[in-house]
Amino acid sequence: MKRCALWTAAAFLAALLGPASPPAWAADKIVVGMPVRPPNVIHLPVLYALDKGIYEKNGIEVEVKYFGGGVAAQRAVVSAQSGLDAGWIPGSLALIGIAGGSGQKLFHSFGHLNEAQAAAAPDIDTPAKLKGRTVGIEGRGGYSHLGILRVLEMAGLKDADVNYIVTAPPARVPYLVEGKADAVVIHVEQVLMARLQKPDIKVIANLWKADPLQLYAAMTASEEKLKSRKNAFAAFAASLMEATRSIYKDKAGLRQTAIKHSFPTFKTNPEIFDQTYDVFVKERLWTVNNGLPRKVIDATNQLNVDMKKYKEGPPAYEKVMALDVMEAALKKVGEVEPFER
Repeated sequence: MKRCALWTAAAFLAALLGPASPPAWAADKIVVGMPVRPPNVIHLPVLYALDKGIYEKNGIEVEVKYFGGGVAAQRAVVSAQSGLDAGWIPGSLALIGIAGGSGQKLFHSFGHLNEAQAAAAPDIDTPAKLKGRTVGIEGRGGYSHLGILRVLEMAGLKDADVNYIVTAPPARVPYLVEGKADAVVIHVEQVLMARLQKPDIKVIANLWKADPLQLYAAMTASEEKLKSRKNAFAAFAASLMEATRSIYKDKAGLRQTAIKHSFPTFKTNPEIFDQTYDVFVKERLWTVNNGLPRKVIDATNQLNVDMKKYKEGPPAYEKVMALDVMEAALKKVGEVEPFER
């Protein structure tokens, strides 16, 4: 009798609670390191995909962490203690790291074109007038230094023809506005922000035209993780392709992401974002496919060779690229125009 009563009670409780729920499915998580906070407009596809639920749709979870520039992000992504799975790393720096044994590979870029402008004091309206002037860079061989070298070449000038002052990325706009530097390499929206304070600042070169084959940045991850978690990284890259394709049609949506995550100026001066977006769309600065053309890798390798950054020669293309992950990502979303080869 007692056993029967127990079964009856158990049956009643089961009916009351309903059928057992299956365990919640945990999305594969990718922690990605970004070089600066607030993120520049060129970086927003990572956050747009987050805001629009694109990662979730593709079965992954993404967490974004920020660092104090490209060098810091590079150090973090190769460190086992950082907790990062991937990093958005300046192209030249990523290749130098791979040549030096970082164990990383490139698997996507949503912006391989060098999205930046050389901005200068009001009396400097051509690259030739940089001779003898002071240029703010984060260090020799860094992103802004390589950029200004290309601008100098346009005028037949050399490295020794200008003076350098070290400026961290967040300090470049103040240095230009306050006259501590005569020229800096900064992002499109930063030029417009600087002009809010000093309207006669000049743009003397668009880096994506001065050097269209220098790799701006790429997503990197360890070869080990790319092999063991291929599907997750392919889903991440596919999500970024979906994001950039959508961004070209969704100015309002990207503006929301920019206001939420990026510069406070966008809230008070939304026209700054709008003007930046219009430049990006006109110049096609976000890539919509894998974004890592071989000619860009080869040219950036050669740039590093010219700067004497390799001890034993440049890394082979096959060593640099996670081609299987890239192929799987592109298969998920298909290739669209414009083709980036």
